[in-house]
Amino acid sequence: MSKLIINERPLLVPPTLATKIGLNEAIVLQQVHFLSTISDNEIDGRKWVYNSYDDWQKQFPFWSRPTIVRIFKRLKDADLIITGNYNKRSYDRTMWYAVNYKTLSKLSN
Repeated sequence: MSKLIINERPLLVPPTLATKIGLNEAIVLQQVHFLSTISDNEIDGRKWVYNSYDDWQKQFPFWSRPTIVRIFKRLKDADLIITGNYNKRSYDRTMWYAVNYKTLSKLSN
């Protein structure tokens, strides 16, 4: 048995979502959704997750940092994720992310 087959936590990608928004975007959106379900950071009725681009790259080591930046920009431009800055220190520019479930539900109609 190969050590490359499911010996680590897999990333899940719904094929229907990937067809509608693109594979890379679906992978990231699904991961933000998953992380938000286990997040304790609830602000304004939304569950938020935060990471720097370098930290996102640890979760997606198969993409370069510029690719990750582009994926998040496309998701934000499509209004599928909402960004914010809820850091305690003003110099901390780590971005916070929430899935925009309202826009996502429009896609499924």
